[in-house]
Amino acid sequence: MHKTELLLLVLSALAALLHGISGFGFPMMSTAALAMFYPLKYAIALVAIPCIILNISLLRAGASHPFSYYLKRYAGLIISSLVGSFIGVSLLLYVSEAYLKLLMGTVILLYIADQFRATPIQLSHSMRNMTLFGGLAGIIGGATNAMAPFLMMYLLSTKHQKNDVVIISNMSFLASKLVQLTMLAPIILTFKTTQIYLLICITISALIFVYLGSKIRNKMSQSAFNAVIFTALGLLGINAIWQGFHLL
Repeated sequence: MHKTELLLLVLSALAALLHGISGFGFPMMSTAALAMFYPLKYAIALVAIPCIILNISLLRAGASHPFSYYLKRYAGLIISSLVGSFIGVSLLLYVSEAYLKLLMGTVILLYIADQFRATPIQLSHSMRNMTLFGGLAGIIGGATNAMAPFLMMYLLSTKHQKNDVVIISNMSFLASKLVQLTMLAPIILTFKTTQIYLLICITISALIFVYLGSKIRNKMSQSAFNAVIFTALGLLGINAIWQGFHLL
């Protein structure tokens, strides 16, 4: 394995560690790393299968309710994420990536800034809010693999506990990744031997490090968990805006 593949493997492992701790991070960070050496469509296609495996592995992350409870209560969020993902993957083919990243980064930073107010934004657990944030997450996620910020904005603003955040977000991630896998299958079928080996190594290392991350999460307080998410969101927002301007 060459130095480039080793670097990508290390970055993907770190992304998986964050994903295990917070419930998100692997698709965004691994895609950003791969996009330095591959076209964005190939980068997203490379992590689609590892993402699906990680999402499934986290669906029982200390659940406080049966799986059917989450599926029924958050059907609006999951379905709107799925529909948005169809739109997002289509936009990936026709709309400049720069504008999508600028929009995403701006919304993230505005949300974080709001958290420093005496009374941060509070959202109700309504079908309208689930559909809005799920749809936005699906569209941006389908186009850039940066689905998590909009889901976190909704889930944290509605005061969900950390394990519920992980489970609900990964259910939405899974729906989105299945859409990506279906629509990007022609690209995956063109992978060369080197890319297939890289995909296998990323998948194995991601499973190991997401497990380690989940063990760390079980020892974290709710405040520390929120701090990790806000810090990660801030870095991702700044990076998205920088990349957007760079691509213009």
